[in-house]
Amino acid sequence: MPRTSEQKNVLISGVTSSIGRNLALLLYKDKRVGKILGVAKGEKPYYFNDLDPKKFIYRNCNILKYRELKDLFLSKTFKKADINAVVHLAFVNRVSSSMEVHDLNVKGTKELLEMCEATGQIKKFIFKSSDVVYKIRPHNPIYLDENAELNFDPHVDPWIKDRVDADMICRSFMDSKTMNIIILRMSNIIGRNVVGQLNSYYDSKPVIKTLGFNPMINLLHMRDVIQAIMLAFFRNVKGIYNIAGADTAPLSVFAELSGRTIVSVPEPLMGPVNWLQRKLGLTTYYYSVDKDRQKYSALLDFSKAEKDLGFKPEGRIEF
Repeated sequence: MPRTSEQKNVLISGVTSSIGRNLALLLYKDKRVGKILGVAKGEKPYYFNDLDPKKFIYRNCNILKYRELKDLFLSKTFKKADINAVVHLAFVNRVSSSMEVHDLNVKGTKELLEMCEATGQIKKFIFKSSDVVYKIRPHNPIYLDENAELNFDPHVDPWIKDRVDADMICRSFMDSKTMNIIILRMSNIIGRNVVGQLNSYYDSKPVIKTLGFNPMINLLHMRDVIQAIMLAFFRNVKGIYNIAGADTAPLSVFAELSGRTIVSVPEPLMGPVNWLQRKLGLTTYYYSVDKDRQKYSALLDFSKAEKDLGFKPEGRIEF
C-alpha cells in the first residue's frame, strides 16, 4: 500500500498509558510528524518534560467527557496544532458494571468520532481495539480473521461489552468521506507497566486455571503494539486489522515461564477461588471476563495486517 507524504499532526488520547507514552516518544523523533497533542487525565508526567513544547503539547483532559472534549476541540491549542490524525487509546480499563464507566468508554468514543468528523480536518482515526470482542465457542476455528463473529451475548461481562460496543461504533464510521478509520484488534498485550487481564493473571499467587483445559494463547509484545500503530499511522489504509504477537503456547507454559505456581481448579470453583484471591490481595485478575478463554483457544489470523501494513511480529516475551 502507498505511503502518504503529508506531514502528520496527531492527537493521542490516553497518552500517559504505557502504549501512549511509547508511541508519543517514537513519533516525536519522526521527521514526518509535525506536532503531537498528548491528552490524558492529570498533570503532565515527568517523562515528557524533556520534549520540545513546540512539537509535543500536553493537555490535562478527560477526552471521554463531552464538555472537556468540546473545550479541547474549541481551544486555541487544538486549532494552532492543526491536528489531522487521531490515535484513540483512552479507555477506562477497570472491570466495572457502572453505567458511568460504560458511558465514558462507549459514548465517549462516539462523541470523539463525531467531533473529529465535524472538524473536516481529521483524515485518519486509529482505534486500539482488542481480541476480546470476538465470540469464543468450543468449535471455533483456531485462527479467527476480521470477519469472525463478535460477542453480542447480552449476558457477557460489561468489561467485554464496552469493548464490543466501542469497536462497533468505530465500524459505523467506516463510510466517512473525510476520515480513514482503522481498528486494530490486538491479542493479549503483556509487559511492564501494562494494565491488562493477562498481566494480572500471570502475577497471581498462585495462577489458577480451569481443570481439564489448557487453551493456546498468544501474547503481544509492546514493541509490536507500537509497530502496528506506526504502520497504520503512516500507510494509506483503512479498515479492521488483527494484530498478534510472535509467541503462542498453552496457557500453562507461560505460567511456568513466569515462575508462578499453577493450580488447576474445577470450573464451578474458579469464580469463588478467584474472588477469594482478590479479597486477599493475591491477584487483580477477574475470572468473570475470561471464563471462555480459560477453556477454548482463540488465536488471531493477522495475514491481512501482514499484507496491507507490512506487519511482522518481532518481540519475544520475557518474564
